[in-house]
Amino acid sequence: MPYDDERERLSWREIDKLRDRSPHTRRRREETQAERALKNKWLKERYLKEVEKLFAGKKGSKDHEKALQKIHKAYGTNRFTKAVRDYVKEYGLPDDWGTLILLLDHKDAEIVCEALKALKELYPDKGPVEQQGFMSKVRVLSLTSKSERVQEEALAVLEELQA
Repeated sequence: MPYDDERERLSWREIDKLRDRSPHTRRRREETQAERALKNKWLKERYLKEVEKLFAGKKGSKDHEKALQKIHKAYGTNRFTKAVRDYVKEYGLPDDWGTLILLLDHKDAEIVCEALKALKELYPDKGPVEQQGFMSKVRVLSLTSKSERVQEEALAVLEELQA
């Protein structure tokens, strides 16, 4: 039986080219992982959260999350006022809608007025349910607040958003 010398053999250059196209090469695997990470929604969201934390400064820390949770857990109790004061002293006003709505029930008129201003800025981006709930809360504040400053601020917000 004759050898297959007649069959054409690949040169080393052609063999190397075939290796470069192989999915098992290191360079190709890294590109594939990066592409997969961009396509994977969960990984992309996780990455974006980490980037936001980086740019958030103090508000990106775990202590900030604990302080926010402390406000939410203390809502409706005697500890609420202290939790809010501690948070505002350390981090300033919160950025999220839900926590700002809770701050409208605080005893300090200055904090309530600042929360009203911040909520007014976020108002256009919210859905109709959140907008309606906010307007109801502001109406109640304008009628029942013990502080004249809060009542005036609430009326100003109502006039501006209904115009």
